[in-house]
Amino acid sequence: MSKLVVPGEVVAKGNFRSWANVLKKGEEYLSIFVGRAEIGGGRVRVIRLSGPYIPKVGDFVIGVVTDVQPLAATLDINSYVNGYIMANAFFKRRIDPSKFDLSKKVNVGDLVAAKVQRIERGKDVVLQPDQKWKVDGDAIFYISPAKAHYLYTSRSRIPSKIKELTGAELRLGANGIVVVKGDLKKIEMVKRALDVIESKYNLNGLYNEIIKVLNKDGKSADN
Repeated sequence: MSKLVVPGEVVAKGNFRSWANVLKKGEEYLSIFVGRAEIGGGRVRVIRLSGPYIPKVGDFVIGVVTDVQPLAATLDINSYVNGYIMANAFFKRRIDPSKFDLSKKVNVGDLVAAKVQRIERGKDVVLQPDQKWKVDGDAIFYISPAKAHYLYTSRSRIPSKIKELTGAELRLGANGIVVVKGDLKKIEMVKRALDVIESKYNLNGLYNEIIKVLNKDGKSADN
């Protein structure tokens, strides 16, 4: 069961084994955010539909390099905090910063794919670069981190279906950054699919809606 809720709204009543983004008062569970409530399997949670990306260990993210120092690179991960990748993670071994130049590996403006390895002191997000950490693309889009996280963690078929119907290469970060590689027609089709995702508060039926929009785009382009 899922429904759209606002802060302070009673999401559910009873006893649940686990809960997230809700406040428990007696037997009532109140939403903390605007979002989509999911109830079932002994748990209740609210998936935020707005706000910055909140890092979680294990998330796959895409970041933009904003600074490169001898010991680490700083990344904008579309969050209230920055992400950091240590130099030895790029070189895959412990290094002497005086003998290795990190700027030969990565530069300001580069797109980097990584996983959230740990969060220190509640604010320093340490990242581990992906095996294919260099991200090349022809366009970058931002969608709601909450929706991106849902698509990423729910084993949604939507990203793969967008790739199939547009023919574009697509990399989606749980932090809401989407990198697209393809010609102008493919990029425009991906954008239309992302617009559908952003416009929907209720994500039920989203998969079929995207298929409908992209199939219509494909037919229009062929005519």
